[in-house]
Amino acid sequence: MLFMVLLTIMLAAVVVATAWSAIKDSDEADQPAEPAPVPAPSVPESLEGVLARQVLTGEITGPQYRRAVRRLAERDADRHPLAVPEE
Repeated sequence: MLFMVLLTIMLAAVVVATAWSAIKDSDEADQPAEPAPVPAPSVPESLEGVLARQVLTGEITGPQYRRAVRRLAERDADRHPLAVPEE
């Protein structure tokens, strides 16, 4: 019986602590916060990065992206052909 009382008190304490935390967080959320500074976009290091950014921002469509990546892969294969080692 003592175990059940202690367990009930422990669970009540957990509920009160959780509720207290939620109330505290909601009070802080009501205060207007300063907007976070938007970091300047970094310079893309590769053509793939530029193409991915363009797709995400809607500058190009999916098919345009796939064609550009296919041409990029073909150009890369011409410039750096894969050499299979002989056994």
